[in-house]
Amino acid sequence: MGEENNGKKPSFIAYQVSEAKDGKSHFNRLGAAFEHGDGEGHNILLNSLPLDGRITLRTPQDRLEELRNDKGKDAPQRSDDREPESER
Repeated sequence: MGEENNGKKPSFIAYQVSEAKDGKSHFNRLGAAFEHGDGEGHNILLNSLPLDGRITLRTPQDRLEELRNDKGKDAPQRSDDREPESER
């Protein structure tokens, strides 16, 4: 994501979430948010923008736990077929 994150791990992962006709949620990773050094805000770095204008921010840990909890069920599908780096 460039030099702006200074090697820090993101505080949040930015997703565009769409609902399929079968009721499953499809997560498309758009970018990430990095906390300011003073803890008073975040820089959001996006690789793309959603057409509907809605961006969902999830902590890497929240998303990882959600995927683990859904293992036995139909887990949410990622439209870009890649795991976020934090989930590898």
